[in-house]
Amino acid sequence: MTIEEVKKLIGIREDQIWLLKAALFAPEEAINYWERWKKYQNLNHITKADANYSIFSEIDTESLRVLPLIYRKLEHTDDSLLPALKDAYRTTWMSNQKLLYRAQEIVRACNEAGIPNMLLKGIPMSLHYYKDMGVRPMGDVDLLVPLEYLEPTISLLATYGNIPDAIEYKYRHLIHAMHCFDEGGIDVDLHWQAFFFQYYTEQCVLDKPEFRQPLALSEDSDTSILSDSYQLFHTIIHGTIGGQPTLRWIPDAYTILKKNDKIDLKAIFDYAQERNVQFALYVGLKILTEELNIVFTLPKLPDNYLVQKLYFTLVLRRPKNNLFLRVNQVTKHLIAYYIFSKPKAAKYFVGKWISQKILFWHEMKR
Repeated sequence: MTIEEVKKLIGIREDQIWLLKAALFAPEEAINYWERWKKYQNLNHITKADANYSIFSEIDTESLRVLPLIYRKLEHTDDSLLPALKDAYRTTWMSNQKLLYRAQEIVRACNEAGIPNMLLKGIPMSLHYYKDMGVRPMGDVDLLVPLEYLEPTISLLATYGNIPDAIEYKYRHLIHAMHCFDEGGIDVDLHWQAFFFQYYTEQCVLDKPEFRQPLALSEDSDTSILSDSYQLFHTIIHGTIGGQPTLRWIPDAYTILKKNDKIDLKAIFDYAQERNVQFALYVGLKILTEELNIVFTLPKLPDNYLVQKLYFTLVLRRPKNNLFLRVNQVTKHLIAYYIFSKPKAAKYFVGKWISQKILFWHEMKR
């Protein structure tokens, strides 16, 4: 696949590539991409006096998430949009502090209760890799516990007001995580599996030493995070086919690679092959190598890459026509059953598996 085909497939525009390069490249090169992006967005005429966050009101949400990183890149320059970028950074920092505080409370309580735990995604990226709570917007606290500790953890979260989504709890045997909101809108995304393709009852990565490393969350609360190699793997897989397509995974993956020269690419290539997600890993790594100048050898496309590509495409496609949407859902779950779930879900025949998935989807839409 060419890089243009990859960008079209995952829906990344050229102006978003400019913004990523402005955020990640060395300052002397980054400024050129920043000026190009400003001109494209018709923001190059804004003066410092008029530069507040409202000037970004027409910018798409995914691009907005990159702006705090741009602030850190340009904070010592005289750029005219610096006040607006500082607003983006400060807003992110303040929002993230609320989530960090809740994570510290929960991890401390888990440790006291003897519940093994791991933090995924945003907080590990902010504390361990960026080492800055203001550059990466987060929407929730991602907490992983082994399945056998799920019910005690639900009870523990309830003491902080975080209650599981009723539909997700009902269908928890079909998914790997569920949202637990409190009345103030703080969301703890409670996982019993780290990856979307894992079956409900399979062994949790917390039980596998090669998947984890320690993180001191505060003076009195230690937790685990994914090891660097699997943090990279999780970032790419989750960012491409694990949910809504985003830009955020790209600076995350870039930062992991730039800050660590001991990534075990063979281990994650082998794991991707074992779990039938080589195509998603290939797509993510191709963006990093050909657009952001990360140097390593890409894995070869798998023999069944057309099937994996079809699944990838169906995940990213959201038909507006109800009939096409139903066909999309059935086809997607049929493929997922055979490439992800069948070896672990033998007790479910394919019709029952898909029907339960569709019922879950319908109830979530209401």
